[in-house]
Amino acid sequence: MHRKILLLAVVLVPLAVAVAGDEPRLEAFGGYSWLSTSLLQDTSFLEQRTGLSGWNSSLTWNITHNLGFVAEASGFLGSPGEDNNTVRTRYYSSLVGPKITHHNHTDKVEVFVHQLFGFSHATLNSAAPRSLTTSGFSVAAGFGMDFVVRKHLALRPVQVDYVMSQLAPHSQNQFRVSAGVILRWSFADREGACPHPSNDCSPALR
Repeated sequence: MHRKILLLAVVLVPLAVAVAGDEPRLEAFGGYSWLSTSLLQDTSFLEQRTGLSGWNSSLTWNITHNLGFVAEASGFLGSPGEDNNTVRTRYYSSLVGPKITHHNHTDKVEVFVHQLFGFSHATLNSAAPRSLTTSGFSVAAGFGMDFVVRKHLALRPVQVDYVMSQLAPHSQNQFRVSAGVILRWSFADREGACPHPSNDCSPALR
């Protein structure tokens, strides 16, 4: 497994350097997220699916104009249930994977799809009292849309994901919706870059 990760890094890093003069950029996303989960139902804490509110954040390294690599972290909190049957729930996940983006002709609207893999961790505590802590493999597949407001700012009105988690004693089929703000950095912004290519920016004339 470690050899595969090392091989992937050896392939991707030179590729990123090779296109660094073109249009790679770093994107940082953060915002609100809502999760529909069967975790409590599958672990017999409650008899129905549960909705949890939380946050979602990610960093995207755009290797090319259309291909990127995402590292994502999300967390959800809640106390669903009624009266003496409430369950204090904590659910966290860390996922990584590729992202493919389609740009419109003005580069102001971007539609993307991604496939993410990683792990999730959940802690459940009921008033019974009863508790459960479990961790396991997770995979997420989804799509979203970004609107570029400025060079360094974009808005993500919607991101929809299907998330499958292998948390004991059963696997969970979950749906997640997120929205938030994106900060963007381009390699053209690095110190020393010439802001106007049409001008002579040679060191002798600075």
